[in-house]
Amino acid sequence: MKPLLLVCFVLVMQMAFGQSLDYISVRKANGRVLKNVYAGSNVLLQLTDGSYLQGPVKAVRNDSLFVILYDIRYYPTNFGTYVRDTITTSVIGARFQDIKRIHLQQRKGFLKRVSGPLLMIGGGGYIALNVLNGGFYNDSVTSPGNLRKIGTAAGVFGLGFLLHKLFASDGFSKPKHNIVYVDL
Repeated sequence: MKPLLLVCFVLVMQMAFGQSLDYISVRKANGRVLKNVYAGSNVLLQLTDGSYLQGPVKAVRNDSLFVILYDIRYYPTNFGTYVRDTITTSVIGARFQDIKRIHLQQRKGFLKRVSGPLLMIGGGGYIALNVLNGGFYNDSVTSPGNLRKIGTAAGVFGLGFLLHKLFASDGFSKPKHNIVYVDL
């Protein structure tokens, strides 16, 4: 009984794979890995023709990535509610050379997200308030003390604009990143 069980176990283990054989990797120029895409992982990518593919990866083999696309629609019921139903599923293949960008899902910190817009709101709001107060209370907007304050507010607005542009990202890989097919 034990040898038969051992033979069955060995035969089952020969058919089971412990890891994915091939994968696609997004790397920096120095070789640091940013993201790996295996079979079974969810991916959002843009192809060189401009189209986007999003869904779970069915397989990665022969220098190609196969993504499952779901056509999901809502149908009304007799009770006035809607039921979500999957109409079709299709598998779309793309060569890894045709992949332009892959979504990396990198989260930005609080300061990188918020500091630029807050500085822009603060600087622009101070300038607008200063000009409105000058018009309502007949204060000179061009007096030297007032121009210094407006200049400081303009500098704060400019710093916020600069930070917003420096840290702006759509979450996709950049052209300087390498998309590499890894064959094991």
